[in-house]
Amino acid sequence: MNADHILDPTDRRLLGLLQNNARSSMTALGKALNLSRTAVQARIGRLERDGVITSYTTVLRPSGQTSLCALISLRIGIRPCASVLKPLLSWPEIVHGYSTAGSTDAVLVVRVDAAQTLSALTDRLAVIPGVEGVETTVVLDTFIDRSGQVGTGV
Repeated sequence: MNADHILDPTDRRLLGLLQNNARSSMTALGKALNLSRTAVQARIGRLERDGVITSYTTVLRPSGQTSLCALISLRIGIRPCASVLKPLLSWPEIVHGYSTAGSTDAVLVVRVDAAQTLSALTDRLAVIPGVEGVETTVVLDTFIDRSGQVGTGV
């Protein structure tokens, strides 16, 4: 994101509307914001150019108990850590990956279909050269999910 870009209240409202329905028409967004369709298009274009809006995506509803979510912490023994983490970009089970400071070097958020698949995934991670430790935590329930939402800045 452009460091010079400050989100004004209208930007925040626009982003909130897009987060609720990214397929909203420019006209509908304009009515909700009391702006013209052209002004909405210009704001969205600026937010895209400035890197505030980086993509549009489809969020699928997890299908009942067929989806298991887990957090996997990795300790990496070589530097830079990116050399170990880069190949993980192509692993479809990994939905988020974070480089971290502290006792672990990376945290992965994974979604798999079953415990056996999770076990196989942790085994695959453990044998990657440079990975010194793998710790898995299974998510039992999600009580807050604000992923992708604009914070209030409070």
